[in-house]
Amino acid sequence: MPGLLQGAVGVILFIAILAILVLVHEVGHQGAALLGLVESLRHELREHQGRTQGDERQAWQLWERWISEIAADFWAMAKLGIAATQGLMAVVSLPRAFVFRIQTDDPHPFPWLRVKLSAATGAALYPHPQWAVFDRLWESFYPRAGLDAERLRILGALEATLPAFVRLLLGHRPKALRGKRLAEVFPVAERQPFRLQELFEAWKTAPREMRRAAPTLVFAVLGQAKQDRKLSPRAESETVADLMNHWALRRALRRPGGELPAARAKAA
Repeated sequence: MPGLLQGAVGVILFIAILAILVLVHEVGHQGAALLGLVESLRHELREHQGRTQGDERQAWQLWERWISEIAADFWAMAKLGIAATQGLMAVVSLPRAFVFRIQTDDPHPFPWLRVKLSAATGAALYPHPQWAVFDRLWESFYPRAGLDAERLRILGALEATLPAFVRLLLGHRPKALRGKRLAEVFPVAERQPFRLQELFEAWKTAPREMRRAAPTLVFAVLGQAKQDRKLSPRAESETVADLMNHWALRRALRRPGGELPAARAKAA
């Protein structure tokens, strides 16, 4: 029975972690809408299409087709670091037929490309050898060997334009940002792997600091520690369970004035 309960808790925590990742992705949709990001990116992508032809032009047309979901995935990456790619991989690890199913009427990039793009974006924002490792791991899970010629043609065109597309995305300057590049308005410096590693070590002796940190930063740190193999599944489960309980209690006790009772008493 204890083993069964432990397994059930693990499943619940896994669902909770994925729910947070999905929440950040959906916040990305809202943020993109407020910034007019999708429309301005589409305009730039269409200009780019006009300078290309053949397979390359088709690839840029597909990037435009999928840009609304790509913008939300970028938002999650900018907030969560490698935890965003880890969560995405968990969500889209499906049977091979679905992973390579290219649907031009679907706003989502097909799963194989979506993870590749996530790793490429992560490498551009947070340079580190881990992204190449992640990319090779994904390729080993879903090798392209055996795909039909038409699918291979499209994959080749998308991969060939992927670096330029990532540069366009990070360097995009929507009017709402008043001249700033998209990558400049996110806490990229805080999410660099070495910084996340430093926080993980610091929080070992000061766990209260982890509770005070923004939840997105906390999950970025935990995701990096997991990638570095410094956080066991059991420790991850216990840490996330403790955080979820703390955040839930904090929310329940919070009063309309925006302060916890203890904080208000101290201020008085």
